[in-house]
Amino acid sequence: MSRVIEVTNILSCKVNEANLHSYFIDFDIDENGDINQLLEKFVQLLTEEIPSFALGYHQGVTIPQENILRILIDAANSIYKIDAYEKAAETYLNDDHFDDDIPDKYLKRGEFGELILHFILKYVFHTTPLVAKIYFKDSYGHAVHGFDSVHINSEENTLWLGESKIYTDGRRGIDALIEDLHEHFNGNYLESEFNIISKRIKDTEVNLEEAGLSPNHWISLLNTYTKLGDKLDNIVIPMFCAFESNVFSKYSNDSEFEQVYTDEITRLNQRFLTKKINHPWNDHLNIIVILVPLESKKKLIRMLHHKLKQLQSLGG
Repeated sequence: MSRVIEVTNILSCKVNEANLHSYFIDFDIDENGDINQLLEKFVQLLTEEIPSFALGYHQGVTIPQENILRILIDAANSIYKIDAYEKAAETYLNDDHFDDDIPDKYLKRGEFGELILHFILKYVFHTTPLVAKIYFKDSYGHAVHGFDSVHINSEENTLWLGESKIYTDGRRGIDALIEDLHEHFNGNYLESEFNIISKRIKDTEVNLEEAGLSPNHWISLLNTYTKLGDKLDNIVIPMFCAFESNVFSKYSNDSEFEQVYTDEITRLNQRFLTKKINHPWNDHLNIIVILVPLESKKKLIRMLHHKLKQLQSLGG
């Protein structure tokens, strides 16, 4: 079975429109005959994606069998060299959590929004990670604080610059995405980020060439003398928000679940669209809203940190 099929068996698509998509972790019968969400299998899929998320193509295109375990351990270690992930692990593994209004927003990066966005883009939208931010934290001692994902779609020649949030309250998650939209999509910020991304592409140019990802094409697109309009024409902006929801209490009733689910996603998307219209580049941004309701944000993040700490421990 291909990985894409495995993913779609676990992550169900409920809304599939041009600029709005929504997914949820599906349900199945457990050993007791009860219907429960496939959370453990979803976490396992995310864990298996850690090397791609953390290291990207910076370790080369192929990995010898004898190096597979080392790569898994290195990937987990790379993630926990970022303070936000280590502090989040301490918090969630002690059965605590971060509130939506935590003053230090950087700590919320440790809640794996970037990982889930990476996962959905790669297996649902068929993109390829161009720059692995975690790798550059490990190598250069500082994180790339810009976009939460830097992917490409080779068939469409589009660059995907994503933002991600995991919130308890979906409305606050949407508002946080709008803040990022204004902070990150303006001339000065883009110029700075494009310069950083171009340098990172050059750092791994040989591996990207071997993977057929045409690094020079993306460096040219991001060049300071390429017109801004041409850049925006080739950029897709996935805005991802996972949030807690009570819609799953209706899961046993197909028609009621469908209606309640669709209503909630529609309200959140309308909130986003209403606020987005104030952006000066509103007519020039190709935005895809991706919404993922969760039964429990805390449980999902705790399970992910538990898995990664297990990987990390294999290194002794």
